[in-house]
Amino acid sequence: MNNKFTVEEINLICIFESRSRTKVIQDISEVMNYLVDDEMIELSSKVIIKLKNMSDEDFSELKFVAVE
Repeated sequence: MNNKFTVEEINLICIFESRSRTKVIQDISEVMNYLVDDEMIELSSKVIIKLKNMSDEDFSELKFVAVE
């Protein structure tokens, strides 16, 4: 799969703790309405794009673990 996620992107996905790709996309999209930090908006947008460009099957095979 060519949709590799950065550590920051993985941490963002982990915040939403869902095994549903569409649910994570929906949750991040909703939160973006309240973001004021440009870097967080950019990060969130990149994650949404990557999630939209992968299949549910590919998403379900990934293991997301937050990293410090």
